[in-house]
Amino acid sequence: MEASQDTRAQAGPWLILDLEGLTFCDSTGLAELLWLLRRSQETRTRLVLAGASRTLRHMMAITGLLTYFTMAASVEEALLDEGFRTAEGP
Repeated sequence: MEASQDTRAQAGPWLILDLEGLTFCDSTGLAELLWLLRRSQETRTRLVLAGASRTLRHMMAITGLLTYFTMAASVEEALLDEGFRTAEGP
């Protein structure tokens, strides 16, 4: 959970990854998400996973990865986040 809070505190650029159309994810996909998370932390970019399926969220919870990511139900929800509006400006 700590990593997610650190990510929320960032005021830098955002990357919202729309996963709504993702129908399959295995260990290779999870490894790619972890790589993307690491890169976003290195570049101080706030990464938000939007629209992840129940199955993907469950897989991430079982592997202990869910707490490291910021999740949103949809891209629209992520865009409504106060931090996004603040980072983007008026």
